[in-house]
Amino acid sequence: MTLKLISIGLLSAMLTGCLSVLPEPVAPDALYSVEAKTSLSGLQHDVIIREPEAARLMAGQGMVSRGADSGLRMVSGVEWSGPATREIQLAMIDSFKTGEPGNAVPPELGILAQYELASRVSELHLQGETAVCEMVVSLIATQDRSLIAHTEIAAQQTATSRSSADRAVALKQAASSCAAQASAFVIETLQDAP
Repeated sequence: MTLKLISIGLLSAMLTGCLSVLPEPVAPDALYSVEAKTSLSGLQHDVIIREPEAARLMAGQGMVSRGADSGLRMVSGVEWSGPATREIQLAMIDSFKTGEPGNAVPPELGILAQYELASRVSELHLQGETAVCEMVVSLIATQDRSLIAHTEIAAQQTATSRSSADRAVALKQAASSCAAQASAFVIETLQDAP
């Protein structure tokens, strides 16, 4: 019995030692979110705003920088406050003025809407001090799944310095501009829709 207790004690001590060698997670210096830059009025129809598709690296919480060799790297010390694609989706939804005849909603609400906005983020990265956001957006009629309109949008913003924080602010502004342009595309496209 004593041998069994000693073995358990030694095993516990070894396991405790194993846990202490794991690296501590690095907390970012700052978190950034994509913001709705406008409050667009004139939405006449309900629209489901889907989360944009994107490459896994761009869709996550890390901010990405493209080097001179075209390699992608994570920017240290800064992150999105949530997955980048979810941030863009929520900014698009928040871009519409509330109290209009039509509503912009996420698909998880389960609301039946006449239209849906699907999108793909093709670029969301820093290139030196320049932040780049490029998206392809498609407005679809939900009833017959027909494509109503399709366009490409882009935004660039130059950082005020090479610091990670200033570059992150530039990327946030570029992403916010893309979200605003996508929302404006919906308003313009549905202006004359029945």
